[in-house]
Amino acid sequence: MNILIEFLSLLFFFYSLCLAKHTNFISDYAALMAFKSSLRLEPHHILSRNWSSDTHFCSWYGVSCVHQRVVALQLPNLAIQGKVSSEIANLTQLALLDLSNNDLNGNLPSELGFLQQLRLFNVTGNSLDGTIPLNISRCRVLQELHLSDNMIKGSIPQELGRLSQLRLLRLNDNNLTGKIPPLLGNLSNLEYFYLHENDLEGEIPDEIGDLTNLRLLSFRGNDFTGSIPASIFNISRLQIVDLSINALSGELPSDLGNYLPILEHLFLDSNRITGKIPVSLSNASKITHLFFTENDVQGNIPNEFGKLHELVWFEFEYNRISGAIPSSLFNISSLEILKARHNYLNGHLPYDLGTWLPNLQEIFLSHNQFSGDLPAAICNASKLENLEVANDSFTGPIPMMLGNLVDLITLNLQNNLLENNPGATQLDFLNSLVTSRNLVYLILASNPLNGIFTESIGNLSSNIRVLDALDCGIRGSMPTNIGNLSGLIFLGLASNNIVGNVAPSFVGLQNLERLYLTRNKLEGTFPAELCSKGRLGLLHLGENRLSGEVPSCIGNLTELRVMSIAANNFSSKLPSSFWRLVKLDSLNLSRNLLHGFFPSDVGTLKAMRIMDLSFNRFFGEIPNSIGSLQYLVSLDMSRNALQGPIPDTFSNLIVLEALDLSTNALSGVIPKSLELLRDLKYLNVSFNNLQGEVPKKGVFANVNYRFLMGNPRLCGAPDLYIPICLAQGSKTRKKSIILRTAVPVAVTFLILVKKKTCDWKQ
Repeated sequence: MNILIEFLSLLFFFYSLCLAKHTNFISDYAALMAFKSSLRLEPHHILSRNWSSDTHFCSWYGVSCVHQRVVALQLPNLAIQGKVSSEIANLTQLALLDLSNNDLNGNLPSELGFLQQLRLFNVTGNSLDGTIPLNISRCRVLQELHLSDNMIKGSIPQELGRLSQLRLLRLNDNNLTGKIPPLLGNLSNLEYFYLHENDLEGEIPDEIGDLTNLRLLSFRGNDFTGSIPASIFNISRLQIVDLSINALSGELPSDLGNYLPILEHLFLDSNRITGKIPVSLSNASKITHLFFTENDVQGNIPNEFGKLHELVWFEFEYNRISGAIPSSLFNISSLEILKARHNYLNGHLPYDLGTWLPNLQEIFLSHNQFSGDLPAAICNASKLENLEVANDSFTGPIPMMLGNLVDLITLNLQNNLLENNPGATQLDFLNSLVTSRNLVYLILASNPLNGIFTESIGNLSSNIRVLDALDCGIRGSMPTNIGNLSGLIFLGLASNNIVGNVAPSFVGLQNLERLYLTRNKLEGTFPAELCSKGRLGLLHLGENRLSGEVPSCIGNLTELRVMSIAANNFSSKLPSSFWRLVKLDSLNLSRNLLHGFFPSDVGTLKAMRIMDLSFNRFFGEIPNSIGSLQYLVSLDMSRNALQGPIPDTFSNLIVLEALDLSTNALSGVIPKSLELLRDLKYLNVSFNNLQGEVPKKGVFANVNYRFLMGNPRLCGAPDLYIPICLAQGSKTRKKSIILRTAVPVAVTFLILVKKKTCDWKQ
């Protein structure tokens, strides 16, 4: 009997075991099918074809099993759409769930908290827009939680502080708000902590300093305020700290670098940090990237920074740092990028700058107070790609060996006191740049070079996009071979002493978009070669000695937005093709001898904002179509021979701020509708033949009498120094008095005449 009972017990045990396995099999299968059915779209059709009842689910794509139980579900990068079904929580042995880089949306189900074996959960790169479920804190063995690059909102649950095994927490690039819960300081095993690019605020809690195993801390791009907790800089395992683009303030701890032996990256840029750069940072000897840009840091760069022998990138732009850059900094052979623009740095650069910088690629020193020579040794930094020392006070000649910098992309020497080689008439330093075949930006503007272009300028890199030599005292004629620079987009030679005919120089510049030749001594006719530059958007030829007609081919420049040919001697009518330039938003034709009727086609220039036609010989009436230019801010038509009335359509120019119609032959009344132009601040109609009453409202309420003078038939208020307008009733009474006086006088006169006639006859 006992044997039978034992046999039946054993049989029941195996039956229960088989039943449990079958139940678990059914449960896992059902959970996977529920997940599949929750998807709206599966572009690659992998699940629809592979997840079939004809095969065991353990062999399905992305599914891994142990003892026929699902332990991993990995379906990244499939572009699947839908929701994360709550039934996925029935995969009770699941340890790894990776649904990253898809298009899942909605909330994360709270049932995820039932996955007690879950060690990695990754839904990075989806469109999830709910909140972080509180129950996820029940996944006590969770080691990695990836929720980044979604649209998750709400606050960070303090319950996450219970995930004591967590090593990686990625909540970055979401819409999270509120403060960092201090309880996150309990995550004693956390190594990687990403919160960047959210809308979090408040102070960073001191408890973050309790994360003693932390290697990476990224809080960039939030609204954190207050000072940075000093405890963070006591975490000796830290390698990367990124607190940039916040509103953090206060001074940095003086011992900041004393406890960071393996720190490599420190990003503190775009905050409100004050005080000085701590000298102790020089003790963080492994640091490679150091960013202080856009703060309010003052004082000097510590001399001790020369000890940072592994420094690669040092950036501290837009601060108030003063003094000289320590010469020891230019001995760090690993240095690749130095950015120091917009500070108060001064002094001379070391004469051997570049000698010990074999890896230097970029150096930006613009907008400081440096003086002295630009060291010729900079030409030894053979890997240099970008050299920018604009807006300083450097003097002396431009180094002649710049051509050694064969990788040079940008050379910006703008606004200094740099000179040409002493005794040379030609700009010889350009000869060496011929070997810099990667050169894209050559900016020499506002330096007293006082020389002549060499023919070698046409041999510069075909990659060059910008050539700016504005206000350099350049003499001589335009080099004809400048057209070899076929990639040129920007050519700036304004405010020089360039003479002669300009036309042949532009052949080949098919990519030209901006041309500045204002304030030279150029002669000849309008360069018709420009008409083939279909990309030209800005054309400045003003203040030269050009003459002749505006060619009809000007209409080919359909991308033109800004055009100025002011202060020349052009003497033609505007060709009909001119009105095809519908993208023009700024036009200056002033101070020429242009003439002819002003056509109604002006209404086609609907993008126009600023138009100056003054000091020409245009005549005829102002067309009503000018009221179509509804973006017009400033219009100057003064000093012409325009006739007829002021169009009432001016009232349609609702953003107009300045209108000058003075010194023409306009007649009629000033339209009362001009009172409606609320933005109009300047109006000048002086010296015309206008008549009638001056309106009283809008711009007329404060109009200066000088802007009305020269119109003897205008009338208005006494303070305008023009005749006072008589009221209509006064005019009627005046006529009545005249009639009452004139009639009796006339009758008496007739009687006397008749009497005299009769007497004469008698």
